[in-house]
Amino acid sequence: MTTNERARKREEDGLKHLLDCEEGTVVASIDSVAGALGLKRPRATDVLAGLASKGLAKPRGDGWALTAEGRREALEVVRKHRLVETWLARKTSVPAEAWHRAAHVAEHQLGTIETDELANRLGNPRFDPHGDPIPTREGELPPARRISLAEWPEGRDALIEHMEDEPETVFRDMVRAGLHPGMVVSGIARLTDGGMELTGEGRTVKLPPAWLGMVHVTEVDVGEQPDSEVKRLSDLPVGSVSVVQGLSPACVGAERTRLLDLGLVPGTEMRCEFTSPFQWPRAYFIRGTMIALRHEQAGRILVKPKGGAA
Repeated sequence: MTTNERARKREEDGLKHLLDCEEGTVVASIDSVAGALGLKRPRATDVLAGLASKGLAKPRGDGWALTAEGRREALEVVRKHRLVETWLARKTSVPAEAWHRAAHVAEHQLGTIETDELANRLGNPRFDPHGDPIPTREGELPPARRISLAEWPEGRDALIEHMEDEPETVFRDMVRAGLHPGMVVSGIARLTDGGMELTGEGRTVKLPPAWLGMVHVTEVDVGEQPDSEVKRLSDLPVGSVSVVQGLSPACVGAERTRLLDLGLVPGTEMRCEFTSPFQWPRAYFIRGTMIALRHEQAGRILVKPKGGAA
C-alpha cells in the first residue's frame, strides 16, 4: 500500500467514524478518532485536518462533524462495505464472522462504477446480512428504529433483525452460539447476572449482559410464531426420522443453493443412518439417496421429528 493509499484509507475510516458518532448522537473528537482508527493522537489530528482541508469535516463545539459533502462520502464508503458483505453472504462460502474484515478491505478498493455494478448484480438490496440498511446510490440511508434485547420485555416472542458485527470477537461468539438475523426467539427471560436466556430453532441460549445491546429485535409477524417442535437437524440423534420444515435464515449463498439442490425442501422426510468415528459428518437417507452432511450444514436445516418426538 502506497503512502497516498494509506492516507486515503485513514480518511475514509475517519469519515465512517464521524458518521457513526452522528448516527449515535455522540460527539466525535480527536481522541475518539484515535481510538477508532488505532492511531496515536497526533496522527488522528492529521486525519481530521486532512478531512477539513477537503471540506469533508469541520470543528463543531468541542468536537468534529461531517459537512454535507463529508456525509455523502461517508455513506458511499458504508454502501461499499455493506454491499460487499451482502455479496460474501449470498455468493460465497466465507463464514459470517469473516465478512466484516473482508469488506473493510474491499471498501477502500471499489470505485463508484464497480459499486453500482455490484449493487445491480445483487438486485439493489436494502439491507446487509447483519440487518443494517444499505445507503442508496443517491446517498440516502433509511433510518434504523431499533430496540435492543436489553429493552425487550420478558416473555414476548421476538424476531432478531440486526446484530452488531463489532467488536469482531463478540460477533463471532454470538454466531457460534447460534444467533443470527431472521431468527425468531421465544422464552425470553432475564437471568440473575443481568444476562438473558432465550430459545430459537429448538436450542436454548444464554446471553451475557454485554451481548444484549448488540442484538436488536422487533415484533414477530402473525403466522411466524415459533413452533416448539422444530429442531435443528444437528441436534437429533442417529436413527431419528424427521421432516424438513425449511432452512435457517442464516443459511445463505452457495451453501443454501447446495442444500436446496440436495432436495432439502419443506415436507421432505429424512433419516439419520449412521455417523463417522468422529461423530461428523453423518449419513442421511433422503429421497432414495444417501448423502453426507457436516455438523454446520445440519445445523442450518430446520426439521420436525417424525411424530413430534425429540
